[in-house]
Amino acid sequence: MIKIHPTDPMLRAFAADELPLPLAVGVAAHCELCPECALRLRAHEEELANAYLANDSWASDAPAPPAAADDPAEAGFDAMLAEILQQPVATATELAQIAPPLPVLQVGGHSYRLPRVLARHHAPKWRHVGAIRQHSLPLDEMGARASLLHIEAGGRIPEHTHKGYELTLLLAGTIEDGDTCYQAGDFIWRDARHAHSPHTPDGCLCYTVQNAPVQFTKGLSRLLNGISQHLY
Repeated sequence: MIKIHPTDPMLRAFAADELPLPLAVGVAAHCELCPECALRLRAHEEELANAYLANDSWASDAPAPPAAADDPAEAGFDAMLAEILQQPVATATELAQIAPPLPVLQVGGHSYRLPRVLARHHAPKWRHVGAIRQHSLPLDEMGARASLLHIEAGGRIPEHTHKGYELTLLLAGTIEDGDTCYQAGDFIWRDARHAHSPHTPDGCLCYTVQNAPVQFTKGLSRLLNGISQHLY
């Protein structure tokens, strides 16, 4: 069961197309996995659409010039619009049957179905260090970068904090961080207030977004801080 979700301000910003691309992809992927947030997002989209229509109606109070009588172009447009509106609306089940099956991502002897918004990235070129595989995605925008991260069973990320923010959307498997066990679909937000060393007992696949390098805080991993800008 998904426990951690995007905030309402983030969902509203997504609906208004105000998020950097990596975060927008993360919110879209979460909403594919979470029916609750998909409904919340739809409510924000309807609210913004109604506000736009209300403003547009107010701005167009001035009388428009009368259309030419029997304008063929106007009549043709009205007929086309009426035909479109009369078309039956496909259900979610029917759309799922029409859509091609999602490709499978193969990594570390495991197979994963990615959310549709990430499906094009099903054949990544991994950087492999110990139990961790990482692939940078071509989604950079507004200083934010996105990656796919695969951690083998028993793997752990050395303790670190953040110079900026970090989003981890758990796509498969579980992550334990402190006293909390996160499951597929959880939308985990971290920033400079947090120092943590997440690990996975059974392996996991994540979509991650960061807008600044991590800062390792313990042991030999601190030697990586000088090159950490290349690791996010």
